[in-house]
Amino acid sequence: MQFERTGVPGYEVVEVLGQGGFATVYRARQLAVGREVALKMDSRVLATDRDRQRFLREVTAAGQLSGHPHVVAVYDAGVLDDGRPYMVLELCPGGSLGDRLHQRGPFPAAEARDIGIRVADALAAAHAGGVLHRDIKPGNIMIDRYGNVGLADFGLAAMPRPGQELSVTREALTPAYAPPEAFRLAEPTPAGDVYSLAATIYALVHGRPPHFPAEGSLGIAEVIVRHTWPLPDLPGVNPRFTEVLRHAMAPDPADRLPSAAALRDALAAVDLTDTGGAAPGPASVLTPTFAPPSPLATTVPPAAASPRRRTKVSVRLSVAAVAVAVVGTGGTVAYQYLPPSTTESPTTGPSTSASASATGGAAQAANAGFGVPTTTENCPATGVAGMDGRCTTTAECWGGMVVTVGIVSVNRSDCVVEHPWETFAIAPLPSDGMTNNQRELENHPDVRRLCSREVLAESRQGTALKIDPARWTIDVLPPTQTEYADGLRVLRCVATITGEQSTEAHFRPRR
Repeated sequence: MQFERTGVPGYEVVEVLGQGGFATVYRARQLAVGREVALKMDSRVLATDRDRQRFLREVTAAGQLSGHPHVVAVYDAGVLDDGRPYMVLELCPGGSLGDRLHQRGPFPAAEARDIGIRVADALAAAHAGGVLHRDIKPGNIMIDRYGNVGLADFGLAAMPRPGQELSVTREALTPAYAPPEAFRLAEPTPAGDVYSLAATIYALVHGRPPHFPAEGSLGIAEVIVRHTWPLPDLPGVNPRFTEVLRHAMAPDPADRLPSAAALRDALAAVDLTDTGGAAPGPASVLTPTFAPPSPLATTVPPAAASPRRRTKVSVRLSVAAVAVAVVGTGGTVAYQYLPPSTTESPTTGPSTSASASATGGAAQAANAGFGVPTTTENCPATGVAGMDGRCTTTAECWGGMVVTVGIVSVNRSDCVVEHPWETFAIAPLPSDGMTNNQRELENHPDVRRLCSREVLAESRQGTALKIDPARWTIDVLPPTQTEYADGLRVLRCVATITGEQSTEAHFRPRR
């Protein structure tokens, strides 16, 4: 498939690297020079001048920094005839530091320190050019084909201009790495980027973000309080290293290291061969430098990737809703503030039509606990032991899916109109997985067996039998917050044809 079909000439698609609610990132070949690139296609339409200005700001901010050795380069950008923007970016086959952290665990302190020095230098260059990043985290630091690290995703950057207010001030943050002033809705500053980079370096060594527990759930009030707690020393590491990070993460921006350049220089001055009397930490099994990455090591959609260990921490933001947008070359996740009125999906979920669909005592019995009509007839999900899997009686389709730190909101869609997602299996929540958190459910071994490519392949019907199962992206749809509060304990396995919208039903007949 070539992108002449979508209005971007000169690029040939190789594979999908990542997909989310607002963008799809492809590995593509730039035909004129034979170069592999990352092609980011946004699904949103730039319908207003303000939208186009924001996109141009993203391109300009990233383009200004592309010459820095530790910034992911932007090669090209534009807007399609239908108003959808695209960007052509440097391909980073090694994925992100967030990927590596989840897959292999904490980094050696020396490696994390060296990464911090390089990224701090890139950040200092950005700040010198008047560009703020505003969403620094492991997932936004990429690894190129030579093992070098580069700061990516300046799509959330703010570019202050003399005499003008910021057109976008606080649209996005990642709670685990955001500075405390962001929760007070303060204007973004370079000091906020310094905080986020220091928090990122700490997380690389510690294995999880500072102030966040390994398990559990945090409310917004507790997140704010935890920002005032002292930062614990890193075991087995010279305490001076933690002291530098502690200084860069001071709760009051006025007390922090004064600049990204100051953080860079302070990190470089730390002697990590001297533990300074620190207690020994766990021995690392990782080498202190990057090994040459595999060309196939890029971030892929969750269902296509091998299971990865994740920190099971959710943040309940009660003062502002938080929505997820997939951006950047690594499918990274940013949390966007929305007005409280938009927190709930217009459609609360599949239970809205359940009573009208179920007729008669037999149907009621079959639907007990599921909220919608279900069947075991011609349903491969029933073959997954221990899950009591079933199929919906008729096709069930969904629009855009919004994930808020593991909590899902989704719009029900008519299968005859364009939609990305369709249900191919439904089951009760596992007895040891009673949660509506998507992140936790997708790591449950029984859920992975149910929501698998094998079950999907066997569930295809009609023209879908001609679609290669490898083309599908699979995800888990837990009950919404409203459904869970009402006692509905049901999960769905949903799938989408990667990179496409559909107007067909692929797993069950339509109503």
